[in-house]
Formats: sequence, C-alpha cells, structure tokens
Amino acid sequence: MNIFLDRDSRQSITKQLYTRLKTDILSGLLVGDEKLPSTRSLAKELHISRNVVLEAYDQLLAEGYIYTVDRSGIYITPGVSIAENITNQPSEKSSVIGLQFEDDQGTIDFRTGIPNLSLFPKNKWGSIYKTICQDLPPLHLDYYEPSGCYELRFQLANYLYRVRGVICSANDIIITSGAAQGFNMIATHFSSINPHVIVEDPMSNGITKTLASSNMILHPVPLDHDGLLAHQLPDHIDPSLIFTTPSHQYPTGAVLPINRRIKLINYATTKNAYIVEDDYDSEYRYEGYPIQSMQSLSPERIIYIGTFSKMLFPALRIGYMVLPKALKSAITSIKYIEDLHSPVLEQLSLAKFIESGLLDLHVKNSKKYYAKKCAFVVDVLHGVFDESETAHTDNNTFSNSNNSTSNRKTNDSMITDNMIKRPEIDLVNIPPIEITGHTAGIHLMVRFRDYHVSDDDIVALRNAGVTLYTAEAHTIIKGHYTNAILIGFANLSDDAIQKGIQIIHTHLLSR
Repeated sequence: MNIFLDRDSRQSITKQLYTRLKTDILSGLLVGDEKLPSTRSLAKELHISRNVVLEAYDQLLAEGYIYTVDRSGIYITPGVSIAENITNQPSEKSSVIGLQFEDDQGTIDFRTGIPNLSLFPKNKWGSIYKTICQDLPPLHLDYYEPSGCYELRFQLANYLYRVRGVICSANDIIITSGAAQGFNMIATHFSSINPHVIVEDPMSNGITKTLASSNMILHPVPLDHDGLLAHQLPDHIDPSLIFTTPSHQYPTGAVLPINRRIKLINYATTKNAYIVEDDYDSEYRYEGYPIQSMQSLSPERIIYIGTFSKMLFPALRIGYMVLPKALKSAITSIKYIEDLHSPVLEQLSLAKFIESGLLDLHVKNSKKYYAKKCAFVVDVLHGVFDESETAHTDNNTFSNSNNSTSNRKTNDSMITDNMIKRPEIDLVNIPPIEITGHTAGIHLMVRFRDYHVSDDDIVALRNAGVTLYTAEAHTIIKGHYTNAILIGFANLSDDAIQKGIQIIHTHLLSR
C-alpha cells in the first residue's frame, strides 16, 4: 500500500495511518469489499509495530469503515465512499458556474450581486490587516462575544447613522457571516413562534429558500413600479415577519415611497410583527439624494440587515444586523450556537478600514464607476432593442404574463393566486423594452414587450456564450415575469456587455 508516514510529525504514527486509510476509503481509492492487508503484513511493509496497525484498524472498525470476516480477513465496508454517493452530482467545474464572468471559454456572465472585484484596494486592506496582526495583543486572539468585535460594531453604528440614517448603538448590532446568516438566524428564531411571513413577490430566491428551509409559511404580496403594494397586505393572517427591500428592491429595483413605508409600519404594528429591511445595494444611488433607511422611522419595529459583499467583496463574508432591543438576546444566542462569532482579524481590519475613511473613499470611487457602467448598459440596451427593424410582436405578451393562470404555480403553504390583484399594464403605449432599477445598484431589470424568456432560451444562450438570469426565477407565484431578465454589469467589461446584449437580442429575434 502506498502510505507515507512522517516520523518527524507531531501527530502519532497510529493517527497518521488511521487518517490515511480513512481518506482512501472515503475518496474511493479503497473500494467496498476490498480486502485489506493483515496487521502483520502491513506492519512489516511500513516498518512499524503491529500494535500500531491494530490500533488504527480497531478505530476504523469502531467507526464502521471496515468489517472483519472470521478466518478470512479485514474488508472495506461498501457504501461509505463519498465517491459512490456523488456520482450523479454536478462536477467540480459545473458547480462553480456563475462564479466565472469571462472565463477561458469566453462566457459572458450577467450574474447579479457581484461588484467589480478589481476596484477593491487590496494593498491598503493588506497593510491594515498586517498591522492588526502585528499589534494585536495575544489576549485578543481568544474567543470573542457572539455579537462581534466592539470596535467594528462601534464604527458601524456611526457609519450607518451618518450614511443611512440608521438609529442604533453598538449594542444593537450583531456581526454576521454575510447577510445570509442574518436571514437564517431570524428564520430560526421565529419559526417556532409564528411561521407566517409576508414576502415581496418577486424577491431574492436565496431568502425564500432560507425561510422555506425553516418551515416558514410564505405569503407573497405583489409589486408595481413603486415596490410592494401595501394596500394588498393580507388582513386574514397575523404574520411574525414582513420581508422588504425598500431602497432598491431585488430584483425589480423599485424604491418604496414614504407613504407605503408608513403604511407597512402601521400594518406591522397592528399585527405585532417585525419588518425585516434588507438594505440591498443602497450604497450606490445614481439619481437624487440617498434614500434613508426605513429603520429610521421605527427602530423597535424593524430588523435592519446589510452586508459588505457589494461594497467590498463577497469573500469577506461580513454582514450585520441591527436589532430591536427585544430581540437582541435571543438572536445573539442563536449566533453563539451557529458559529460562536465571526472571524476576528477581518472584523478588526474592517473597523480600522471604516475609521480611516477608506470605506467612504472606496464607495465614492465605486459609485462613479458603476454610474458610468450603468448608463452604458442602458444605452446599449436601447440601442440594440429599440432600433431593431424586425418586429416580433405578440399583442398578448403582457396580457398573458399578467392575466393567465394556467402557468402559475404555488406551494400549498402559500396563499393562493386568486387572493392577489396584480397591477394592470398599459398595452397601448409599451416600448420595446422597459428598464427598471437603473437609478441605483449594480444590476437592472429589463422587461420585453415582444419576448418571453424560457428555460430553453437560457440553455441556448449559454451555448452561445452568455449566462443569463430571469426575474421569473425569483417569483413565488409564477407567470408574471416571464418577459423579464436581470443584467448584472459591475464585473463585466464594456466590450463583454455590448457583445452579450447583442447575442441576447440575436437569439430572441431568431426564435
């Protein structure tokens, strides 16, 4: 057997042998029912004591990796190899589709939610990180409190008040491993209290999947150009939570106006529910003044969630929650159970990054870049689709998308579609494309007058070198956004954007 044992390692020879055999079994290198060498012969081959082999085999036997047959020998237990159990799973290459933007094969990926990763000042961050590591007293390398490092929570409280109008102190904040962990912790807490949740439709399917995994019952409320239709909030249920993205709704990009925000807060107060404000992409607004957080209107009624994935880079995995005081203790306990606390060195580095003004400078520079990029995307979209000489008009496109019930599906745990009134669309004065969400953020939504986009179209475009995403994929009640696509533009070159949009147009036109 090809086994290397390091005599100079601090790990015992027995542990090394056990680990190597276990790894070979799990990887499939040693297959089910394959016979292992006897303890005597393996000890002789590896020049080690037979007792060492006996101890390693005994541990593997106790854990079920091997079995013995009287007067026959020792065998590998079938069915324990990871390789045997993932033969039908996606390959490593396919599992990371969507993380490559202009890969070796030239694929243009319009994935949303990814900033321009080359804009991040790595050298300045690295310098701060190095200083933190060098100067940090050994005592500070111990476990921290679940809420996160006080230095970061203090800087964050000041930053959020100054930039977003969020009313909080450091004690109201929990540092999370991205916004996703925040959503999961909220779902974990409320699922056993009251599982009924109101959500925007459409909304990020990452959030809806998180809620569904905690057995929350989703009640979708539709949107129009101004976001959630507050007058359609259901009276027949008493929800525990209301999820909304008021400053830059995902995926439509709508901004919830003040009258609807107040109506939503009044509704939540009446129902004794909490509003979960996902402050998605709020840092980058290109028209008018920044929109203040909804949390500033009712700090004890609203859970405010944000992340540094769009401002800095997704791999940082630092997000935050600003919690009403009534929830802080319970959510902190869940954070402790999940992972004790988020990584400390990154938190301290981010605190210094904010304190030094580097975050403000980075956001300012990024905003200028994204504003130009967004304007370029809008110009290309209008140039390609508005000037098309060939009409592929189907007068029933929008009416089918909004009035047909034949292709709408919903889970049994959700309210039925006939309880929702969708906003009517003007079928007379419709331009070839309608672009929304372009006044902020790093993606926009395009709705077509003349085209629906199906799963077959997505596959065909992928084969043509473009990875595209639909708004329909983020809906709960299906059939209302089949003519809408999402364009994430931040991490693509102008040439890639131009080429990708042209390929989309050519494909849709040729059907």
